[in-house]
Amino acid sequence: MLDFRFRLGWLLILGTVAVAPCQAQQKLSLQQAIEKGLLNNFNVQIEEQNVINAQENNTWGQAGRLPTVNLLNGQNNSVVQRKPANPFAVAGRNISDNITGQLDVQFTLFDGFSVRMTKRQLEQLEQLSYGNASFVIEGTTEAILLAYYQALVDKENLEILEKNLEYSKERYEFVRLRKQLGGAITFDVLQEQNNYLTDSANVLQQGIQYKNALRNLNLLMSDSIEATYELTDALQFGNENYQLDELKSRMASSNTNLRNQFINQEILRTTTRLQRADMSPSVFLNIGATGSLDRLNAQFRPLSGGTPETVTVGFLNGNSSQPVLNTRFLPEYSTQTGNSYGAYGNLTLRWTLFNGGQIKRAMEQAQIREKIGQLTTEQVKLSLQFDLVSTLDLYNLRRQLVSIAETKLRAAELNLQLANERYKNIDLRIVQENYRTAALEKSQAVFNALASQASLVRITGGFIRGR
Repeated sequence: MLDFRFRLGWLLILGTVAVAPCQAQQKLSLQQAIEKGLLNNFNVQIEEQNVINAQENNTWGQAGRLPTVNLLNGQNNSVVQRKPANPFAVAGRNISDNITGQLDVQFTLFDGFSVRMTKRQLEQLEQLSYGNASFVIEGTTEAILLAYYQALVDKENLEILEKNLEYSKERYEFVRLRKQLGGAITFDVLQEQNNYLTDSANVLQQGIQYKNALRNLNLLMSDSIEATYELTDALQFGNENYQLDELKSRMASSNTNLRNQFINQEILRTTTRLQRADMSPSVFLNIGATGSLDRLNAQFRPLSGGTPETVTVGFLNGNSSQPVLNTRFLPEYSTQTGNSYGAYGNLTLRWTLFNGGQIKRAMEQAQIREKIGQLTTEQVKLSLQFDLVSTLDLYNLRRQLVSIAETKLRAAELNLQLANERYKNIDLRIVQENYRTAALEKSQAVFNALASQASLVRITGGFIRGR
């Protein structure tokens, strides 16, 4: 299983906290949300399995340094009816079977350093799997971060609209009282009633939007959609000042996408060396042992016993009345067994001198892919620099917008307090709307600034390195 320190490293991106069991209305901080998401997110778990696979492949055995050991066994059976011309062959029906065995060990003594290059490539693939996991974790972290901030924005907006509704309710009840006392007409009551109902509808709609934001956060944390949390962090903007040169330096050393591209470039370079190694000779050593158990069933002359047969082999002085007799035993079917064993040691040299130019073309194609990889790396560098400068400009702009929104909100709050003290002010609704608009703009401005800040942190590799 994947080393626990690997996962723990991602879980401590923003610090160390304890994760409590999920309960209804459990308190949830931003840090806990990120930690919970990195534990449960399916994409992160998939990348974890890819890292495990790359770790298991990164061995000298996979690279080809260790010997290859083969155990071969076989059984051969045959039935042959013979009438041989060879006097030493056994005539008649021959039933034979044998069991053979071979243990072969092959060592690669030299292969143009292909084993070393393959091991290096496996190490690079393992590094790339970590890089890909880091990229997914960064994206997941940023998504959870923004989802948490969005839920805070919707929560704050709901509080703003509820506060606005309270003013509308007070105004509506005040105008109704004035009508009863003869100081207002039905038109005034209906107008304030309409404002009150409009604000009530806004609160209901914002409540649904806040619930959906929480559900989206649960989805990113791979938690139950029905789970409910109380967000404990506040929507605050630190208004940090970033320097472009410092951000460029961080990006060059820590950006995950750029680091992965560098690893890809190294893999392509190693692939070119592997293709060049195919032009070198290879030397192999094979050592092993062989053996067999043999059995043959045929008509053999018995060494003892058996059925004797007397035959005439000639005549004495050509006289047919004086035959020369010989007694022999008739052949009988019997089974003979035997065995054989031995050992061997062989050296093999393999050097491909010509194969239609395939090795040369493969090396040239690897060099082209390496060149493409270099161009892609330069393209990624340029694109990241553009994204960094654009994001920094946007961040600085949004910092100013936050300051402007806060100033507008303070003025709107003061106007609302002053206007609310004089219920007969006919411009109270306008002041109230101005306050609501300013408050909503302020919360959205803070969210936008935080989103730009999160993009800067991601581009410079801050989610993995630590801010």
